[in-house]
Amino acid sequence: MNPGPTEHDLRSIVVSVITATAPDVADDIATIGDDVDLFEEFGLDSMDRMNIMTSLSESTGVTIPDEQYPRLNTMNDLIGHLS
Repeated sequence: MNPGPTEHDLRSIVVSVITATAPDVADDIATIGDDVDLFEEFGLDSMDRMNIMTSLSESTGVTIPDEQYPRLNTMNDLIGHLS
């Protein structure tokens, strides 16, 4: 039985999705703390958020309901929801 993606795998997916949506954050995302609000820190808007959540859901197969979007702001939030 496949145990599913590790935290490291999920972190890589989150970083890939965010940098695909906002390429200008690629150099900084690796240095951001796990509890920093990624959307506020990088100035990502609601359309970016929707694109990121949709891509994360497609990449992982984990459903992210629209009403959860505002609660998933940090790397820890995102990894926690996806794991």
